[in-house]
Amino acid sequence: MVDSPPIPRFDAHTHLFHDRAFLERILKEKRLKVLVINVTGEGLFDRPMDQRWEAMTDMKARYPERFHLCTTFDPSSVTAPGFADRVIDRLARDIQAGATAVKVWKDIGLEVRAEDGGFVQIDDPRFQPIWAFLADRDVPVIAHTGEPRAAWQPLDKESPHYRFYNENPAYHMHGRDDVPDWTTVMDARDRWLEQNPDLTVVGAHLGSMAHDVEMVSDRLERYDNFFVDTAERFGDLVTQPSQKVRSFFKTHADRIVYGTDVILEHPADQVSETQRAEEKREYESMLADHWAYLASGQSITVQDKLVEPVRVPGLDLPPSVLQAVYHDNAAFLYGGTT
Repeated sequence: MVDSPPIPRFDAHTHLFHDRAFLERILKEKRLKVLVINVTGEGLFDRPMDQRWEAMTDMKARYPERFHLCTTFDPSSVTAPGFADRVIDRLARDIQAGATAVKVWKDIGLEVRAEDGGFVQIDDPRFQPIWAFLADRDVPVIAHTGEPRAAWQPLDKESPHYRFYNENPAYHMHGRDDVPDWTTVMDARDRWLEQNPDLTVVGAHLGSMAHDVEMVSDRLERYDNFFVDTAERFGDLVTQPSQKVRSFFKTHADRIVYGTDVILEHPADQVSETQRAEEKREYESMLADHWAYLASGQSITVQDKLVEPVRVPGLDLPPSVLQAVYHDNAAFLYGGTT
């Protein structure tokens, strides 16, 4: 299927920290806007969080109409006096500098510890002044809480998460008793949503519930302030019945946000020509494959994160649903017009 939709797009989950020669053409041809997300997480990226923010603001200056910014904060000192005030001061500066969203990562719930050694969850009252500050300013929070349920299950070659956990065993939590279980983290996230009805929350990666769109639907129906994005979870979608997934998109068209999770971590002069060519191929391939799956009614082959490719029918979503998912919801949440 020709990858040239008659609608603008908004990739609302990227880590495009640096420019590439191919990027301007893609932005123009696809009528594409992007949200660039900063994150915490030791070892996740090579550069410190503040350096990534500087790179992000440079990209915003280069593409002022195409780039939108999502800032973050470090939760590791949550037990220290004055923590919330310091975070709010930082977020206020970043919002003044152009941030239209704030990201929280899975270190809340799975890494950050309280004074007694227990894990600090997202509904911890010490975060509450931050949520009140953001709700008052109508700034959404993109929440990567927890991990896919597969992280707590035995390795399975049929799972789209097999390769990652097989190659990164430190993140595979099956059989471990030194981390909270999946339900504990999800329950804390649900309590947080219920306690903060005026705070808009976008569950990154389909809210860590991508294995079952009915479970995602349940939370969207339960919490009016909850949205989800699709980043890095098309592999989960294609392993579920297509009619079930199609119904999910149609029913919740106004609450699902398109995202890829594409990463350009290093400046172009620090990346080989071969690597730059692979970056270009990967992003163009993702955009084309996702469009074919969502918009086409044809049978298509999808690899995504799967060990073996699968052949699935495209969802053939109506134009109004594609418009909402690909652009309008992100424009509403993060800013930007056609």
